[in-house]
Amino acid sequence: MMSQQHKTEASHNVDSGKTLGLLGFLMMIGVGTLQMQPVLGGALVDHWGVSLQQMGMLFGAELIAMAIGCGSSALVVNRWDRRRLCQCGLLLLAGGSALSALHGEYWLLCASRAVAGFGGGVAQTVVYATSAQRSNKDRTYAATNIMLLLWGAISIGATPLLISAAGVGAVFLSFPLMVMPALAMTRLIPRQARLPVRSAEPLAAPPLTLRTTLLLVLFGLLFAGHGVLWVYQERIGVSIGLPGHVIGAILGLSTLAGAAGAASAGILGKRLGHLPAQVIGFVGSIVASLAIVHGQTPLVYAAAAALVMAVWFFGLTYLFALSAELDPTGRLTSLANAAVFIGQGLGPVMAALFVSGNHFRAVGWLSASIYAICLVIAFYVTAHAAPAAPRGAPQL
Repeated sequence: MMSQQHKTEASHNVDSGKTLGLLGFLMMIGVGTLQMQPVLGGALVDHWGVSLQQMGMLFGAELIAMAIGCGSSALVVNRWDRRRLCQCGLLLLAGGSALSALHGEYWLLCASRAVAGFGGGVAQTVVYATSAQRSNKDRTYAATNIMLLLWGAISIGATPLLISAAGVGAVFLSFPLMVMPALAMTRLIPRQARLPVRSAEPLAAPPLTLRTTLLLVLFGLLFAGHGVLWVYQERIGVSIGLPGHVIGAILGLSTLAGAAGAASAGILGKRLGHLPAQVIGFVGSIVASLAIVHGQTPLVYAAAAALVMAVWFFGLTYLFALSAELDPTGRLTSLANAAVFIGQGLGPVMAALFVSGNHFRAVGWLSASIYAICLVIAFYVTAHAAPAAPRGAPQL
């Protein structure tokens, strides 16, 4: 006979639309300043006197702390109360963001962003662990990526307006405001991982293998390649003479291209297969990363920004689905998210070592080289993936 607590948990359907909406909202909050980094980074340089190198290190600190939050919480997410874990992460994110708004010394800004990043990583672990238990994983990750990217388009466009009206600190204060309703909505998060049958036994995560370890490496390198370029995209636009509002519009619209890429992956599902999806993603990313630093016209800049986001999120959706297929408990997916932010954090740090004045071509070549390594690893990781399902077959 199930306990009263388990009956309560059973009443929350992890496949419900409400739960999916909450997962998307938590991701919007949990990624912190990641999506608005190009615009926010420019404001930190122009308004708070942060140098380009300090900007890269600052965002790197936030994202590496986010990776630590993801990795450490992934180790306990199947044993601890997921709802409480998520709430603790959200409170850390809110507190760190409020501290960032004080505009203190540079070291305090780095420390506060690290606290916020750690909390965001914890919240994201719960999101991915919960997503891994949903029936249709391809479409779940596609839907959450689409919601995240639509939010990115809004935040990139709204951030300059908010900074003009209320200062850079207002951007950081927006996160505690979003955390307040999210805390109340966490009641939709199941407290523990459960088997898909009527059982109170928790799921046991499989051990890591060479293949799953390389999959984690692939996640890290994918986001390192993206992080190298993403942080400096606003400055690249400035270097070719584009005004700030045009750059904001281009980057905002590029996130919509990413949403289209994620949607395409969700529609195609396993009809395409994992390997072709990664070939499309990485080859397209190599082309786009070189075009964005060598192209000297607004048209090339805009097209490359859209292309890199579209193919990047197309392939990423398949990678997250593969991680959930290999480990239905969600632990591997949570570890993958930790690898994501290790890569995303190391990317700006590596780029800071290569960037010189307004010369960004070395950054583009570094990004393309990382994507080329990813393509090689992808051939092995996807070699034994499930074959593409026949057209019209049910999608898992």
